[in-house]
Amino acid sequence: MQSNKKIHEFLKKLDIKPNSIDIYVQSLTHKSYNFSNPSTPHYEMLEFLGDSAIHYAVTRAIYDNFYKNEGNSTQLRAVLTSTNYLAKVCQDLGLIDLVFLGKGASEIRENNKLKADVFEAFSAAILLDQGFDKLNEFLAKYLYNGVNFACEKEYKDPKSIFQEKIQSFSSLSKINYLPTRLADGTFRVDLIWEEKKYGIGYGKSIKEAEFNAATNALNIFAVDTDQ
Repeated sequence: MQSNKKIHEFLKKLDIKPNSIDIYVQSLTHKSYNFSNPSTPHYEMLEFLGDSAIHYAVTRAIYDNFYKNEGNSTQLRAVLTSTNYLAKVCQDLGLIDLVFLGKGASEIRENNKLKADVFEAFSAAILLDQGFDKLNEFLAKYLYNGVNFACEKEYKDPKSIFQEKIQSFSSLSKINYLPTRLADGTFRVDLIWEEKKYGIGYGKSIKEAEFNAATNALNIFAVDTDQ
């Protein structure tokens, strides 16, 4: 199967010798593909496992290297496990190009939530196939390789940064985060300032969706104020 060959080649680049290629195929199979190929399991349960595994690995790495500042540790973990950050790592790795999607679903390949979900599912596949040490090695190389844990830098969350930017213009303006629960149990949050939508974020919780909406808003706000 040509697609399996591509996955083998991808794993080789990551220095992973799979014990079972099937778990990696599953981690890259979206449920839209499963509709037309019901015998092929999709990645949703792997995503569930990967989410927890990544949170633990990141928390442990921060604890081992950054334990002197609990406040900054919490913010750093929020950054490293955010949908937008995981999506970026997934994109940079080229992992998203290997995802099996159903007919007519190709447009969702650029969706950040899908990219983050795929990264979590793929991480779970490594955990199940290779063990935690290999997963930790993978995450250290690709997820938090650029983090200087010894740095005293304050890792502010995007909500605080956006609030500070707005306050530099007006202390009276209120920022509103409007949550909507989606059919799949996740959340969408619209960030509204002065009756204009500045950001949209998705997440497994309202807090995560607000985080991602603020990140999106910072990018839009920077463009808007530069014009």
